[in-house]
Amino acid sequence: MSAPAAAVESLSRQFGARYSSDAQRLQRYEVPERGAPGKANALLLPESEIEVGTMLRACNELKQSLVISAGRTGLVEAQRPQGETVLSLEKLKRPLRFALADGRSLDFDVAATPERWREQLLAWWDHARGAEAVPLGARITVEAGIAVDALNDLLAVVGLVWPMEMGSSSAASAGGCVANASAGANAVCYGTAAHLCVAAWGYWGTGEAAGPCAAPAWHQPTPQTLAIDSARVQTEWGLVGSQGVLGVITRVCLRTVPMPAQREAVLLPVADMPSAMRVFEAARTRFPGDIEEFEFIGRAAIDLVREHQGDAFRWPFEREPDDAPYFVLLQLKSQSADFDLAGALYEFVAEELQWPTERIGYAPLPVLKKLRHSITESSNARMRKLGGGRLSFDTATPVARFGDYLDALQRALATQWPQLEFVAFGHAGVGGAHLHVLGTAAQPVAAMSAAVVACVFDVTAAFGGTFSAEHGVGSKWAQEFQRRAAADVRAQLAAAKRRFDPNFILNPASFGLR
Repeated sequence: MSAPAAAVESLSRQFGARYSSDAQRLQRYEVPERGAPGKANALLLPESEIEVGTMLRACNELKQSLVISAGRTGLVEAQRPQGETVLSLEKLKRPLRFALADGRSLDFDVAATPERWREQLLAWWDHARGAEAVPLGARITVEAGIAVDALNDLLAVVGLVWPMEMGSSSAASAGGCVANASAGANAVCYGTAAHLCVAAWGYWGTGEAAGPCAAPAWHQPTPQTLAIDSARVQTEWGLVGSQGVLGVITRVCLRTVPMPAQREAVLLPVADMPSAMRVFEAARTRFPGDIEEFEFIGRAAIDLVREHQGDAFRWPFEREPDDAPYFVLLQLKSQSADFDLAGALYEFVAEELQWPTERIGYAPLPVLKKLRHSITESSNARMRKLGGGRLSFDTATPVARFGDYLDALQRALATQWPQLEFVAFGHAGVGGAHLHVLGTAAQPVAAMSAAVVACVFDVTAAFGGTFSAEHGVGSKWAQEFQRRAAADVRAQLAAAKRRFDPNFILNPASFGLR
């Protein structure tokens, strides 16, 4: 009997209903968010943290490699199996404990329903709160597979939020975000998911218990420092931010923050990205600590959304600012319901920045957010229409160089490949850019992909940036990690891999470590 066949039989015998090799059932785990479909040889579906450890130890004995699957929203193909068994955490999605800053706590009934959990939390808080309006400094411990939106639906009943905002929050798991140190639109205010995690527990690749693991609390980096860089794993954080190559997170304790009493935003057209970053610098001076988002959207991205949405497209300008290559979305928060936040924002833009009224895109916040979150969907539609494929990038540079970087990158791509479409958007407040390069049926992007990748990454490096900002390295950028990461960074991660996962059981294709 071959080793893979022996492993299949042994795992099936040990885990029964928690194991499957049914081809039809495996299909949903073989198709990633993006990229080519993979091939899984089996599925392990633990229903408890203890089962995760047991499964890891069994796979070590059998030398059976695993890829970790949770929300399956990752964009670097780390969850795409290439002959491995899939370890899915989708059933680990229960809240466990809610704790106040003074140590009082509520243990959830893990057998209950989401509706019952909300009722339980609200009733407990009504009894415990005294004079407090919201539970400041509260923390919530949850299983790793709980979706970000499901977690925030629970926290909302007591006026709290775990402030991870991204387009995939309905599926993305809290544990996956912590493992990936995901940033999202609110990172400029609250930091990454790693910084929003008090502690994480789980198992090293060997199956040995791990935790508590933690990153430091968020402190706004200087404008000259990279704020997000998933190509540099901080191995001293343990499971946190290590992208599933050292171990598996099964449980996280998360910091919560009060839901803002108010949020207001504007969309502003800018002449270039250096101008955009000057808006950000002025806003940080005027509203320190209250900038919840500072996003940028390229003109090409706006045009894609307009084309895709058709008559449903809502534009917050009376007159088209058609001379603007970029737009910025500035969102502010306030904890005071009495403060005139809308007035303060308008005064800042119209008077301090001397922005013409007709060039201030004011609209209800959901309208502006829908525009921002529709870009990827619209890019997908454009890619299908053009029929030439797409290259997607997730880069970052220090905020101080971000504006010049984007302008230089656009010039470089337009000079060498004028036939390609360049779509740019992302988290300007932390120097993060999401970049889509689209080809046509006549000139598919695959034919020039190596040269385009080299151009994007070389320009990024020239501005002190990283080729992998917040989405992780995975198998997609494994070779680039080995080629571009500093020798000490590669050596440190390789040493941690040998220590915590010596049999290379977990995500063996990620980072090119084998």
